[in-house]
Amino acid sequence: MKTRHIPRRLLLGPLAVLIVASTTTAFSLASTGSGSPEPTAPTVKQVPAKIAAEFPALRKAIDQSEAQQIPAVEKVMDALASRDESSEIGGANSELARRVSQDGENAEYVVPGNEVVCMVSISVGHATGGGCAQASSVEQTGTTSLTVVPGGYEVSGILPTGTTTVSIANTIKQTTVVTANANHAFEFYSAAPLEKLSYALPGGGEHEGSLELPGPPGAPPAPAG
Repeated sequence: MKTRHIPRRLLLGPLAVLIVASTTTAFSLASTGSGSPEPTAPTVKQVPAKIAAEFPALRKAIDQSEAQQIPAVEKVMDALASRDESSEIGGANSELARRVSQDGENAEYVVPGNEVVCMVSISVGHATGGGCAQASSVEQTGTTSLTVVPGGYEVSGILPTGTTTVSIANTIKQTTVVTANANHAFEFYSAAPLEKLSYALPGGGEHEGSLELPGPPGAPPAPAG
């Protein structure tokens, strides 16, 4: 069954960023259900062992280029906290953030918390947005973000544990198979508008998610056919 969900995500800067996922918990800033941490969850001082096992990037020492971008990551996390969403960030600590993928000047960071991970997007050296979800949800179902960039579209994300490739189709019916890196992460740029992506789920079956951008408010529906 095809599913589509675009939850809320904090946006910073002029670029449009959407989160596309099969579940309401995948880096959504909306409620993640009864399993969410309490608002008073303390900031983690080290990467929790279970999250470190799920996200290999969090097990390595920070390098110089990552250290230079941590202030941009911290800006997003501070903004999330200031919007009364501290229950969603679950004590996530931006000082422990690590880059999971990079394409030129665009990068994705993962920030560990208490049973939570947050994703932060950096585009052309500036933070563009972020969101958080239960770490177990990301491990099992993955998450994807779509960013409108100058000249095209960039889709990035983390695939479920054990899934190594994602198929991405554009609106002119061209399909590209993208291989995830060692961090289970991927990035893909397209000059043409994107239509959908699909990847295998570790429990069996396949996730298919729409990458079509919503029209402006009040716009008439597209003609059938």
